[in-house]
Amino acid sequence: MVGQFRHVPLHLRARRDRVIQRDYARFYGSYRATTGQTRRFSFQVKVSRRLSARDKMKLIRTVCLNIKDRELPAHKMGQTFDSFKELLRRTAWFRVRRILNYQAGMRYVR
Repeated sequence: MVGQFRHVPLHLRARRDRVIQRDYARFYGSYRATTGQTRRFSFQVKVSRRLSARDKMKLIRTVCLNIKDRELPAHKMGQTFDSFKELLRRTAWFRVRRILNYQAGMRYVR
């Protein structure tokens, strides 16, 4: 019986396929507040695995354009938003005087 694999029940196969793997879109940088103080921002968004690469790119571009328009979401440092819908529609955005620098990208966690 060399070369044959042991039969694995369906419930075990499903568990093996559900490896905890999450994708996050991360945004961080620094800005000058309206009071003149230099501050940092850092937040991330859980990205659904169902989204295509094109849709992920569009959503990340939308957030980056908001940042370039000198608007940031009200958040705590390192906060994780559950979805782009929560970030873009349900979160208050505030104006800043100037964005000094920012980074955006995808982070894949296994």
